[in-house]
Amino acid sequence: MASEPTPTFTARVEDGPDGVVVIAQGELDILGAPRLAEVLPREGTTPITLDLAAVEFMDSTGLRALLEARTSAAAAGRPFALARPSPAVSRVLELVDLTSEFEVVELP
Repeated sequence: MASEPTPTFTARVEDGPDGVVVIAQGELDILGAPRLAEVLPREGTTPITLDLAAVEFMDSTGLRALLEARTSAAAAGRPFALARPSPAVSRVLELVDLTSEFEVVELP
């Protein structure tokens, strides 16, 4: 019997000076995307910033997770932004011409 693949993605939430910062690390793919969805805050109105500097790989499932996170934040009236998108993230956003769809901010 084959064992379940181990996700190579982690995410943790920290309070930042301007809202919540979600720090993502690893592979944002079909195994990692559900983990991102789990840790994203659902309640509150403070801004959410997703720090993607340590994301080593992202596929279409990861892209969908980013789009869903942005949509959920907007529905709740929460500002949502990306910070420090890694080359892997930037490449996917550029390939599908969605770079301008996300606000990108600097972290303090």
